[in-house]
Amino acid sequence: MKIDEFKATLRQLAYTTTDARSGMIKVYSQKYWQEDNVNGWCFRLAPARKKVIVDKQWDKLDDMPVFNVRDLLNLIAELEKTPAKERFPEKKYVLFAMRCAEGPVPVKQYVNAISISTNNVEFHFGFVDEKADAMEFTQKKLDSLSDFFPKAAIDAMKEPMEEIK
Repeated sequence: MKIDEFKATLRQLAYTTTDARSGMIKVYSQKYWQEDNVNGWCFRLAPARKKVIVDKQWDKLDDMPVFNVRDLLNLIAELEKTPAKERFPEKKYVLFAMRCAEGPVPVKQYVNAISISTNNVEFHFGFVDEKADAMEFTQKKLDSLSDFFPKAAIDAMKEPMEEIK
């Protein structure tokens, strides 16, 4: 189950969700969302992890009918059955460069690590045509790199993951 489907189903069950910067999703009962949207969350999920971590305040579910709580727990279990990599609909990319690393002939090398300090970013490249260790990026992560590099340079280096599989 993709995270967007999960959130849509939660809305059908009378829950509201908010995303945190940490990747956690706070889930609110709509009743408590209206009354106290700061402290009224029922539980938090960390869907990017292998296992879905649930941090809960089950007392907020006291007024919920049993079948709603059952449906909620089944939904969380269904999300957990989906591998973490498949939960998010974001497209994945890798970065590569054509480099003259082993002589005068340019070869394609994929970025397999990045070192970032306050004023310096270094790309580390794998072996020639070594795709297995290539670092995966979402568009959001690539956009954050544009603080250090021109967006056009990043766009020239990116390649969708589907093309290298």
